[in-house]
Amino acid sequence: MAFILAYLVIFAAGPVIFLGLTQTHPSRGRVFIGVAAVAGLLVAAWVLRDVAQGPLSVIGGVVCLWLGWVMTIATAVQALRLRMRLPMMRKWSAALGGVATAAPWFGLSLAIGT
Repeated sequence: MAFILAYLVIFAAGPVIFLGLTQTHPSRGRVFIGVAAVAGLLVAAWVLRDVAQGPLSVIGGVVCLWLGWVMTIATAVQALRLRMRLPMMRKWSAALGGVATAAPWFGLSLAIGT
């Protein structure tokens, strides 16, 4: 059941969160906020690992790392959109970024499957 829930979260929630983060027009300020948010999520995962023990801290750390991954992709896409003003950039970056949010699933499934 947990494996199915992880699948749904990664393949459904990841692209939705990503698209929500990239709906706004790109700006330097938004890119800097994205970088700060990624750093904050990594620090939160690190603190959760050191402060608490048990399954809740592990789940919290994994969620922080996964959200950091989605935020990293969204920030990179916003930076590319800001730098490259191509006609089809918005559509292609949204499609490829949405697919990239599912990349952790393959590592998770390989780790659990072995």
